[in-house]
Amino acid sequence: MNTKLSRVLDEIAKTEEKIAVWQGHLEELNIRKKQLEDAEIIKTVRSMKLRSREMLAFLESIQNGTVPVPLAQTGVEAEQAETGNNSRPEEPAEREDKEDEDKD
Repeated sequence: MNTKLSRVLDEIAKTEEKIAVWQGHLEELNIRKKQLEDAEIIKTVRSMKLRSREMLAFLESIQNGTVPVPLAQTGVEAEQAETGNNSRPEEPAEREDKEDEDKD
């Protein structure tokens, strides 16, 4: 067999083995991330110091979607809220010469 082809096939096999190892590592990291997120959620809910029935009602309302959850504001939205300026930022002006390019 051609030695160059043999080397390429060996390299492919090695690369596939490395990919399999990294995919396993990625799966472990995703599991760990989920565990840490779950722990953070539990810590946050427990910090609310609710009684058992209050906590149950609160969790049910979250699952039903009846608890209002404030969405994070972007930097521009937060700045506008602070200054009281609710107008949207201006869009960049359309280039006039672009219309000429489109016609060509």
